[in-house]
Amino acid sequence: METRFAGSAQILYHDVTQPDVIAERAEMIGYIKENGLIYPVTIIEGEPAYEGAVSYPAILRAVQSLLQERA
Repeated sequence: METRFAGSAQILYHDVTQPDVIAERAEMIGYIKENGLIYPVTIIEGEPAYEGAVSYPAILRAVQSLLQERA
């Protein structure tokens, strides 16, 4: 991510089984539960983008698209 986007994007992993993460991310965890999304859930700019699997190529494409929109 760093090499491709030169610091314009980052990937964060939140383990939602950890009490501190549950407290910090309660709103998004609630949204995921209410909408029946399947973990893992990829969130981009605060919105669920993908669920059920992590696709690094899909994440890269989504980030690239978002950065191009902002340019």
